[in-house]
Amino acid sequence: MDFYEINTDYDVEQLMDNFVFFHDSCIKEIVYISGGYVDENRAMNPVDSVKSLIIIFQSQVAKYRTIELKFEGVVQMNLVPKADDYDNIIYDATLIRNNELYYWAEWGNFKVEDPNNSSGTWISASKVSWRPIEWENGEYPIYFPTL
Repeated sequence: MDFYEINTDYDVEQLMDNFVFFHDSCIKEIVYISGGYVDENRAMNPVDSVKSLIIIFQSQVAKYRTIELKFEGVVQMNLVPKADDYDNIIYDATLIRNNELYYWAEWGNFKVEDPNNSSGTWISASKVSWRPIEWENGEYPIYFPTL
């Protein structure tokens, strides 16, 4: 299935409504592709030319139980895994656009100033898209099945 691109406020509303503002969801997997690499001759391409982040979310209550959220042109990601004695349930989330960047945060009522004052997970990127993954649920990894 193709990705739905987020270009307008309506597109943001569609994602947030379809995934119930991420209520009762969790981050299942994260994949980051920088664009940097070392080739077969050990020459390095030291440039972050891709900066793409893919997150798999699963939900107990949303229309789609599993979605793939893709961030392109990632500017910053702050990943804060929960402590072993605390659940990783997302109760509310925010997706907003400010100037040329989109911000996703694992809490509601996010403000652009929040990242400097927060220890929660959040991402800023120039493009966001998403798609439902209807064939994959449960504990088994989607991207790294051998883990």
